[in-house]
Amino acid sequence: MRPERAVAITHSDTDVLGSLPDLFSDLGVQLEVIPVSAGLPDPDSLGLAVVMGSPESAYDHRLPWLANELTWLQSVQARGVPTLGICFGSQLLARALGGQVYRNAVPEIGWTPLETPDGWAHKGPWLNFHFDAFTPPPGSTLLGLTDLAPQAYRKGRAMGVQFHPEIDTEMFDTWTAYWHGTEEGKRFLASAGDLPERMRAEIQAREPENQANCKALLRDFLNNI
Repeated sequence: MRPERAVAITHSDTDVLGSLPDLFSDLGVQLEVIPVSAGLPDPDSLGLAVVMGSPESAYDHRLPWLANELTWLQSVQARGVPTLGICFGSQLLARALGGQVYRNAVPEIGWTPLETPDGWAHKGPWLNFHFDAFTPPPGSTLLGLTDLAPQAYRKGRAMGVQFHPEIDTEMFDTWTAYWHGTEEGKRFLASAGDLPERMRAEIQAREPENQANCKALLRDFLNNI
């Protein structure tokens, strides 16, 4: 039975969920946002979990919260809680399910259509913005990939997507605020030229189509849990 409530785990107190709250609501699911800094919920209390993105790496154990979140996510998976991981969330979910995360040979930035070897309907194009990649967990089904990285997998009631189906301009503005406010972000901006401005304009132009694609993906996910 489809759960009526879901918990979305964010990795910064300033993170937003893009189009997810409205789209999940349209599909009969209400999202509660819990920053990882506020403490992770009891896995036994969950009907559905969404693990959001982060500029951090899912293998960087210098992060004070990472080991605890990974252990928590393993407990969530052991209980069979339906889980959707997005970007960083897909990488951490892959680790929780026995896969690996690694620094990709090159960054993957931009709108990319997917190859779908299993006939998955959600080819995009989707916005990618990542420097790391995952190996699909053992026993999972690879749903989508590009020339640069695996993009989507399903294992049981869990699904991970490397891209950002939820992106909108409000969410992208939190990314640019992060870039302007951190040393790592400033280094990126120093070499990015007009890329952020072009990305924001394209996100805005693609928003209606992307939200329709995201809603179809979420409906498919919910129908398969």
